[in-house]
Amino acid sequence: MFRGRKKKAAYQADIAHIDGQRVKYVTEREADGGAETVVGRRGSVNIIDGKLKVVCGTEVFCADAGMVKAALLMSLEGAVLSGFDETVGRERTLVVYFHYYRKVN
Repeated sequence: MFRGRKKKAAYQADIAHIDGQRVKYVTEREADGGAETVVGRRGSVNIIDGKLKVVCGTEVFCADAGMVKAALLMSLEGAVLSGFDETVGRERTLVVYFHYYRKVN
């Protein structure tokens, strides 16, 4: 009955994993389940002042880090982020593809 549901702590663990990752490109899923469009290339994902920010030249996504649902892709080459985006003022789902799947510090 409750299979497939992630706990909030699991989302926070995924968010901690993607913090500081370099981004290859970012796509946005359409609300109707249609195609994905590229919204940014070459950037980074960071948590700044409790906000999860994806920056690719300009700010592509900004949301409260505690309210974002994040899930790593099975290949670990990216993550799916869902939440209320403060830059456009609506709910969005983005797929962020990392430059390297391992953290480079």
